[in-house]
Amino acid sequence: MKKGLSKLFALSFVTALTSCASQDFHQYTGVQQNWPTASGTFVSTKYDVPVYYGVPNHPYIVLGSLDVTTGPPGGNLATRAEDGIEFAAGKAKKMGGDAIIVQRYGKVQAGSVSMASASTNSSSSGGFSGQAIENNLYGQTYDSGYSNTNFFGGSMASYQGKASVLVIKFK
Repeated sequence: MKKGLSKLFALSFVTALTSCASQDFHQYTGVQQNWPTASGTFVSTKYDVPVYYGVPNHPYIVLGSLDVTTGPPGGNLATRAEDGIEFAAGKAKKMGGDAIIVQRYGKVQAGSVSMASASTNSSSSGGFSGQAIENNLYGQTYDSGYSNTNFFGGSMASYQGKASVLVIKFK
């Protein structure tokens, strides 16, 4: 029973960390155009499909546009602007795309994590001096005290990667 709960907890934890990405795909419908090409552009080949930062130099068809969001909440606080592109390239490959054309990408603040602590030390001492005469009490009380409070706090931003791309297939 205990082993089964541990596996269930581990599976829930991994699911929470890996499910912080979303996608919104809009299929292109209608007649394919003679989409623009260029004699050269910047391309990155480190992802699942080539990533073009301008129009490619090969004729292509557009399968659709893809908007993605990656990263926290629940994941790594150090999300990079390129995380959205990496996720989009993986999704494009699963859709049968040969490449993506980046329209825009970056990262946006998605929230923050804050923490703080405080501690207080204090002391007090006092007394009474005087005398009692019959049913009356005469004298004085005295007291002195000290208090010190220390506070520490901080906050870190969490980010999400975002990208808007065109998913293309080469002719």
